[in-house]
Amino acid sequence: MNIEWNWKSILVLSLAVVLLVGTNLGQYYAIWKPKQEKMKTSYEGKISELQASLDAIGPMVPIWTVAEGAPELFPGKVIEHSDLAYQEIPESLLNQSFILEPETIVGKYYKIALKGGTPLSMDLVMETPLEDTLREFDVISSMLPIGLKVGDYVDYRIVYPMGEDFIVLSHKRVEAINDKTIKFKLNETEIHYFQAAVVDHFLQKDQGAVLYMTKYVEPGLQKPATEYYAIPANIEAIMLLDPNILEKIDGQLNGMTRKIIDAGRSSVSQEDGSKLASGRSEMAGKIDSGEKEARDQEKARFEEQEQQQQQQQQQQQQQQQQQQSASSSNAPQSVERGVVE
Repeated sequence: MNIEWNWKSILVLSLAVVLLVGTNLGQYYAIWKPKQEKMKTSYEGKISELQASLDAIGPMVPIWTVAEGAPELFPGKVIEHSDLAYQEIPESLLNQSFILEPETIVGKYYKIALKGGTPLSMDLVMETPLEDTLREFDVISSMLPIGLKVGDYVDYRIVYPMGEDFIVLSHKRVEAINDKTIKFKLNETEIHYFQAAVVDHFLQKDQGAVLYMTKYVEPGLQKPATEYYAIPANIEAIMLLDPNILEKIDGQLNGMTRKIIDAGRSSVSQEDGSKLASGRSEMAGKIDSGEKEARDQEKARFEEQEQQQQQQQQQQQQQQQQQQSASSSNAPQSVERGVVE
């Protein structure tokens, strides 16, 4: 009886197992497998869409940008390799204006002020064409714009006693500053114009004539002004003979404008000239005073920044020393505990 019962038990148990497995298999093939196939198809579709998006974006390519933490990049500053860093962007975003090789822009000039991380393009860069007659030349000025610095672009102007104002040189980059002497790069024609303006200034400075400069706000975006100064007849004759000047001046137009300058000069009485010279001298003195104040403020800001940096460095050193002392004081204690234990 016991054996028969055991076989019956085994048979019933086997049937139960078969039934359970069969039920699960049936549920799998009837319900779960179609769901898995559907989910698999859905995921494969999403993967295909993502891959298509990646293919459309394209591979990553390097471009050159302004380095993070670079010093102030003002308009007219010479582009240096240390200003630059490269970043990667998708190839689909690449255009012909982006800078792919730093050598194409190093030595040129920033057109506008830029911050770190800005992608560089040829639209943000300007270059000064080198003419054969281009030379470094030191020019004088009765007064300078407050805050003038190397890299700024200026118009070099002369104002006569009665206020007749002329642009002698246009859109010149300040290469160096030494007191009131400024270094420009001038071609042969510009050198003659400068010399003529200096003569006019010397002859009429006792009556109030002044040589001065005006600074461009955004030299890379603003169009250069057009010169409209007229030179004396003797310098015009020299320029017509100068073999280094290929593009000769319009003598008729120059002569008409020069008549206005000479007429204004002859109309100034000695008394008026003295008053004008005194007033212009006072103006120059106030501008010089403002320039000195601006430099003092800039110096104070620089010293304050330097002091803050030193304080930060000292704080960092103190923190490091505290951490080192804390770790060194803890190390023997752990050893002692290990020995005692």
